[in-house]
Amino acid sequence: MGSIVCATRGGEGSLAAQMVAIEQAKATDKPLIFLYVVDPHSLDDDIDVSLKEALLAELNWMGETLLRIAQRRADEAYLSTEVRIRRGNVRDEIARFVNDVKADTLVLGAPRGTTANVFGDDAIERLARWIEEHTAVAVKIVRPDYVKQAKEPANR
Repeated sequence: MGSIVCATRGGEGSLAAQMVAIEQAKATDKPLIFLYVVDPHSLDDDIDVSLKEALLAELNWMGETLLRIAQRRADEAYLSTEVRIRRGNVRDEIARFVNDVKADTLVLGAPRGTTANVFGDDAIERLARWIEEHTAVAVKIVRPDYVKQAKEPANR
């Protein structure tokens, strides 16, 4: 049985993705793993090496904090989860990780301000398409408005 991986980075899209991943894990009884990737390439090359290591340590700390928050959300839903941090290029590390854990689903949160694009050419959709092409893993993109919809009462 494969697992569900939820890559998280903070923000409304990640919250929505976590909610969907928790729901899917409960419905399918599949293991859920929250993943955070620290990308050293996201820092400017002009930064002093000693400062760069300090910034990477801060990003790692932030990732641990975000993962603990995600795990607490799952705990509140009576769901046991794992958390993992990787360091490297986000796209490559996510692909490597889902292969390593033999995941069958990856859940990604879209950044705020993105909308479902008919042509599939925004960054999150390109990332999802690349991961699907280079792994055997289905990718589900969750938009931030999912949180608002989940909180609204059903119309009667």
